[in-house]
Amino acid sequence: MRSSPLIRALSRQACRSALARSARRLDEEEMRRPAMVFAPHPDDETLGCGGTILLKRRLDVPVRIVFVTDGSGSHPELLPPEELREVRAREALEASELLGVDASRVHLLGFPDRYLLEHREEAISRVVALLEEHRPEQLFVPYAAGENPDHGSTCLIVHEALRRVNRPVTVFEYAVWSWRYWPHVRRDGALWDPRTWVRNTASTVRGLVRSSAFRTCVNVHEVLAGKRAALARHTSQLERRHGDPRWVTLRDVDGGEFLECFFDGFEFYRRIDFNPRPIS
Repeated sequence: MRSSPLIRALSRQACRSALARSARRLDEEEMRRPAMVFAPHPDDETLGCGGTILLKRRLDVPVRIVFVTDGSGSHPELLPPEELREVRAREALEASELLGVDASRVHLLGFPDRYLLEHREEAISRVVALLEEHRPEQLFVPYAAGENPDHGSTCLIVHEALRRVNRPVTVFEYAVWSWRYWPHVRRDGALWDPRTWVRNTASTVRGLVRSSAFRTCVNVHEVLAGKRAALARHTSQLERRHGDPRWVTLRDVDGGEFLECFFDGFEFYRRIDFNPRPIS
């Protein structure tokens, strides 16, 4: 027995609304600050902060998007990595354009998907170069805890680059996979099974603890259509290639409920004000 989709949707909306009410909203002055968005894979930029990017670009605020890995590891058993790399690079540029960020402000670092940490020092050096050249006032990076390994690695790499650059900047960490807990998505298994209950309860507690870190949010209701349009450009992540049932998409995750977490009208962030160390 599972809870009904309607009950889950209402529970999810109530939880997200409660988070939004308790979070601090970014004001217009903060929304006008130049930003650099770091996406571990093509699609994370849209899922995590696509609405915020759209709102900034409406204000003509400079935004750059940095795609850290090439995304070639999403379906390696079904498509050669070199071909998938090209597909996802094209999708990244198309989605960025719909977010209002033209190709001249998009950076494809091209590190191998799933193996970013093996290229840690090179990645840090390249991020340092980007920060020194473009001097953004805000950085949007993936949240590290409970996320895909490349998400955690991207977060750590950007923070280390910041320490080396040693200049003030505001960091906003966004969650992607950390939303995979009830009531945001359905519980697994039969509700009456004790082992299932314990597993799901533990997952919910961990998720609630993580979500308590997201004390800043942006209301993106007015740009949700644009966010959906941008995400739709990541076709390889949303549609089965040639109808192949083995080609898993974001729509398959938790029966589609996971994807809806990103279209409830708010984007949540963990805010960190990075202050430089005194130079002795």
